[in-house]
Amino acid sequence: MRIFLASASSRRHLWLEAQSWVEPHDISIVPLDVDESKVMDVSDVSSTVRNVVDLKIESARVFLSEIEGDWIGIVSDTMVEDPVRKMAMGKPRDSNQAREMLSALSGRNHKVWTCTGILLARDKGDMIYTESAEVFFRDLDTDTMVDLIESSSWTGKAGGYDIHGRASELVEVVEGSEITVLGLSANSMTALREILEK
Repeated sequence: MRIFLASASSRRHLWLEAQSWVEPHDISIVPLDVDESKVMDVSDVSSTVRNVVDLKIESARVFLSEIEGDWIGIVSDTMVEDPVRKMAMGKPRDSNQAREMLSALSGRNHKVWTCTGILLARDKGDMIYTESAEVFFRDLDTDTMVDLIESSSWTGKAGGYDIHGRASELVEVVEGSEITVLGLSANSMTALREILEK
């Protein structure tokens, strides 16, 4: 079975490739160009990740409809919810914004929302899963903050951190699944495994 991952995230790709139940299948990366700002509502994080995934599904279907035979498409979006303002944090534009985000997360629990859509060939329908995980971010002292900012590990990461990167020893998933924080809905991956093992 051919799997098309419509995501630029190397973490998602690496995680999928590492799963024994995915190994026999061929994974290809499909770049998508969607304007997420059209559906962005920073005050409703769970709805926004769902709306972004709907946009990505629409875009992915255009590309995938040209492919013959059986295939599975995967799209996903992840957002970090500001623990104080309860709004979407997005990806930092620069090091100053990354510092602001990390300062807001420091010493607090926060939610990470992920929505993942699974598309099936021949219009067999889409399966969409939205879920959250609660993460604790350790207090950041000055040296640790400087290290995170100067390492540029915040680049392209929701909330300014990567759970499998430089911040791995600073965060702990206290409720929910780590894969949700990484960028794929845990329930969607259970469904994907069931499909691939049939």
